[in-house]
Amino acid sequence: MLKLYLMEAEPLLANENRIRALELIERERIVRIERMKQEQARALSLAAGLLLAYAVSQEKMLFSHSAACQYEEKRPEPVYVSVEEAIAVLRRHSPLKTKKTSGGKPFLEGSRGLFFNLSHSGAYAACAVSGREVGLDIQQCVQRVNPAVVERVLHKEEKRIYANLPEKEKEAFFFWHWAAKEAYVKCTGEGLSNSFSGLLADWKGGMVTDTREGKSRKLCAVEAPQGYAFAVCTEEVPMRVGAFDTPIV
Repeated sequence: MLKLYLMEAEPLLANENRIRALELIERERIVRIERMKQEQARALSLAAGLLLAYAVSQEKMLFSHSAACQYEEKRPEPVYVSVEEAIAVLRRHSPLKTKKTSGGKPFLEGSRGLFFNLSHSGAYAACAVSGREVGLDIQQCVQRVNPAVVERVLHKEEKRIYANLPEKEKEAFFFWHWAAKEAYVKCTGEGLSNSFSGLLADWKGGMVTDTREGKSRKLCAVEAPQGYAFAVCTEEVPMRVGAFDTPIV
């Protein structure tokens, strides 16, 4: 199984909503939020925690080992969850408890076989829950990509394609590839210790490959809000490769 959830963070800028939501998320996240200085950053982190708690409340009751091994052969579509809906549901549940692996990857305490990953950018928080290791990333496609960042993020083959694209297509190309690589390292647990320029994102083949070590993860695009790139990497393929047109050609 693979389920994706999205939440707009803006309602959590309101003090009343923020207070109610803080009572429903894990303590470790609350501590991190309290250290943040920017209101938008606080709202996004809070939305991610709220969305995770909501997603687990929905999936835990249905989750089983047999279900964990059955991946749907179709493009995953995110479920949009409002702050009000999440708060209403989570009033009936205890806050989650999360821990981190030695590599710093968070996991759910007491939820064996249920994996998750979080991301946020711009106005949205995103969450994936799965029966396999999973990584996801959502990126707001901002204007004027920095050439130095392009150099650090894109593989040499991707740079060749990027250089020959019309200017109006370069932004989307860059952010979809960046999202794919963020999803990959979050799936493997390697984080930013892995240089993105060594990773090759193949949207047509549905794969991200570490060209230095030969490791790969399955890649799929997700229906994203306008102006965003949204990618998911899994240990197992959640659909037939080539079952839909990818956003990057």
